[in-house]
Amino acid sequence: MRKLLTLSLFALSFSATAQTQYVTENLNTYLRKGPSDQFKISGTIQAGEKITLLDRKDRYALIRDNKNREGWILIQELTDTPSAKEKTPQLQQQVLELTTKLNNLDKDWQQRTAEMQRRTQQATQQSSELLDQNAQLKREIDILKSKNRDLEAIQSAESREIMIQYFIYGGSVLFVGLLLGLILPLFIPRRKRNNGWS
Repeated sequence: MRKLLTLSLFALSFSATAQTQYVTENLNTYLRKGPSDQFKISGTIQAGEKITLLDRKDRYALIRDNKNREGWILIQELTDTPSAKEKTPQLQQQVLELTTKLNNLDKDWQQRTAEMQRRTQQATQQSSELLDQNAQLKREIDILKSKNRDLEAIQSAESREIMIQYFIYGGSVLFVGLLLGLILPLFIPRRKRNNGWS
């Protein structure tokens, strides 16, 4: 009974200065009843298990595990770094979050790529339509130029024809006037002039 009371007081005194530590990644570590190799092994503790450090003595540390067992283990078997077993849930959560972010980025990227492809296809279609319209307008311009040349040729021919007709009319009028000027005096008697000298 006395021993139990001493151990309880001992445990209470060290619980105020307790620290959280982890057992190193060796497969199993032995718990001893006292702080040296001469004490009996009281059990084993798994690698990576979270423990509470209660005291240190020479090369040994008094610890309490998650089953509320107390024992001494080598200090070199302890580390401040959480084990892979402790980190695994955190890492899995991080992987899950990063996977979600990556999937969201992938979806966003696919949407943007699809939008860019749609716009590119639309621009290609519009470009093709504009090229077709341009070709059609060039054909129409060529047809209009051809018609214009034909009309200019017709107008030029008609202008020459009109000029020739004017020359013919003018020449005819001149010829008729000349004939009348020569023939009429022959048919019309002349009046004699009285100039007062006779």
